[in-house]
Formats: sequence, C-alpha cells, structure tokens
Amino acid sequence: MKQGPNFKRIEDNMRSGPLAAHQFLGTDTRTLADVILHDQLLLEPLGLTNQDISDRMRYFTDKLADNPGPKNADHKFRVEREEHKGRILCPFADNVQASKSITRVTNMESGKTVVWSDLNIHLIASHGFYEGYGAPFRVDPAEYAEVLEIKNPK
Repeated sequence: MKQGPNFKRIEDNMRSGPLAAHQFLGTDTRTLADVILHDQLLLEPLGLTNQDISDRMRYFTDKLADNPGPKNADHKFRVEREEHKGRILCPFADNVQASKSITRVTNMESGKTVVWSDLNIHLIASHGFYEGYGAPFRVDPAEYAEVLEIKNPK
C-alpha cells in the first residue's frame, strides 16, 4: 500500500521520535500503511469491521467503569482492569488522550486471555490500527474475535 507523507511522519515518530518509547510498531519492519492494510485483510474473511472489534473491547472495559475489581461478564468471561496513572497521546496526532489503564479478559470456556489498553480501543475504532508485530499491546483481530466471541453481524 502506498504511504503518504502524513503516514510517513507518524511512522517516523513511532519508530524513533517522541512516541518510540511506546513501541506502537514493535519489531514490525513494514510501513505503517502496510501494517494497517494487513489487519484490514485479516478482518475481511471474518466479516467484521474495526468498529465490531472496538465496540466489543469497549463493552468489556465499560463493565469495570464503576468498580475496577475483577468481575464476571455474560456467565463466560472474567474481566479485570489495571489502573495506571497518567494519559497517553494518540500517535496519529488527533489530540486524543487515553488513560494508561489496561483491561484483561479471559474466556472461561477456552481459557484464553486477551489484554488491551484504553488507547487500543481508539486506535482500532478511529484509525484501523492494531499495532505492529512485537508491540506490547498488539491486538490480533482474529484472535480477539475468537476469544471475545465477536460474531459477524450479518
């Protein structure tokens, strides 16, 4: 996928600029545009959208909005949240800041667990960005769809 100058600037900031410490691209050597395209191609056969994934993540994150203690959800999921001080800026320079809190969901039937930050929800919903391979908070769309039981809405 051809990458424009705006994406190139954002990618440069993610790799060696002020955002490099957050490791949004991890060890991935592909361009930012190719990282995003690859994940969109993973969603196609599932019949899911970025909004489907981010909405489900938000659903579980919101379960603990008033009470951060561990909680069971829908008789099948264990939801936990780690609160961390501070906020993190969106690397796409859209003036969005998210808390540094982390949500962990375990599917009690499969035993599989997925983890995301509050910023991941925004990155997926607004930018279709699931982070690069090797990134600490990489969200694999197919894995998250399976663990969180996100179904094709059609």
